[in-house]
Parts: sequence; C-alpha cells; structure tokens
Amino acid sequence: MDVLERQLSGYVSEYKEFMEISQFPAFFLQTRTASQVRAESQGYESAAITSYQVSTGQHTIFISTNLKLTKYVAFHEFTHMLDSELHVHGDKIRYIGLSAYTEYHAAQVEFAQMLGAKTIHTIQSFSMNKEVFPFEKKCTVLQYVQERYRLAIELFTRTDFPASIETLKSALGVLYNYWGLRSICEMYATDFEETVDNEVFLRFIPSVHFIAANRLMHGWLNETEINMSGILYLNIIVPILKDYKLG
Repeated sequence: MDVLERQLSGYVSEYKEFMEISQFPAFFLQTRTASQVRAESQGYESAAITSYQVSTGQHTIFISTNLKLTKYVAFHEFTHMLDSELHVHGDKIRYIGLSAYTEYHAAQVEFAQMLGAKTIHTIQSFSMNKEVFPFEKKCTVLQYVQERYRLAIELFTRTDFPASIETLKSALGVLYNYWGLRSICEMYATDFEETVDNEVFLRFIPSVHFIAANRLMHGWLNETEINMSGILYLNIIVPILKDYKLG
C-alpha cells in the first residue's frame, strides 16, 4: 500500500503539471483484485476505477493490485475526479449526466499523455501510424483508436446487453471514450479518417439523440457544451433503463 500511495502521489504531481492546475481534490485509496468473472460479466476489466459521493464530495480510487497501473490510466481516472469536482455542484442528476463528458474528456487526457504531450495544451501533430504502448503492448494510434471503437460495438452486441445498469453505463462510457480519442485525432492527426458503422448503437439509442451526441462530441467542450452533453446522455440512458427495467 505504501508503494502504491507513493506511486499515486507522484502521478498526481505529474498530472497537475500536465493539466496546468495548482489544486487537485483529496481522495481515498482502496485496493481491489481484477477478476476474470467480472471481465466476462461486463465485457472488460479495469486497472483502476473511481467513485464520487455527491452528498459528501468524497472521491475514492480503486486500484487493481494484480494489474499494472500505468500513467495514462491514472491520468484517465484523475480526470474523472477533477471533472466531478468542477462540474457536479452537489447535484446527483448532473453527476449522472456528467458521465458523457467525463468519459470523453478522460479519454482525451489519457490519449494526450500516451502521445507524449508535455501538457494538455501542447499536443503535437502526429500520424495515425505513430507507435504507442498501451499496457506495454506496441500498436499504432490507428489500432488503438479502432480497438476502443470495436470494444464499444462488442459491448452493445453482447447477447445479454444491457444486463444491468453497470453494463449499460460501461458500454456507453466506452463509446464516449472512443469519441474522446477521435476528437484528438481530428484535431492533431495529419491523416485521420473515420470509418463509421453506427448500426449497433442505433438499435438501442434513438437516431435523433445519437446523431445529436455524435455531432456534439468534437474538440474541447466548453461549459455550455458540457451541460448539453449531460442532457443528451440522460435522454439516451433513461429510456433504456425504463425499457429494460434496470434498477
């Protein structure tokens, strides 16, 4: 635990420099074990996850001790904490809606770090053939982005989808992750072309809401756009929860 706390403390210092911020919210650390059962039930497993108690303002990060905690994963989770701190304002409904923006934004930050940017505001142009090393596995940027898109499709096409609130939130989260990665490629890649196949998402999400969300999630979102993303997210998730009697 001491080693993990020191690692996280170092990552927080680097994150503040990367994001060019002076303050970062306090958080509690808990450990967990990544499990095959959980991976199979929700479609994937995470090296780290965060939670936020709206009523108390308490942040907690859960680290899987049997998986390696990489810097870009830590940056992704720190962004969830920072976004909750800045945008929830004690409102539980806003917190639910914030899932859209924070998954998008966390993917942007994660990707910028992985690409070697010194700060979030100094991302250099790159080729989709640039090599990156997620979980110490070499791949191209194109492969990394396509992998996130394929994961979103796989989660939406599971025979038991949506089995629970958590699997629904996870699948939507991965879709917004992809849109975050896509936005970085649109802004900074010299040779990005998107291959579009949204049929599986439209089986569950009305086209009017999907098109609006897909159109919104580009670039760096301002406060108005963040609020709009939350409204669209609620318009997407609430009918699915009702239709499938989840929660």
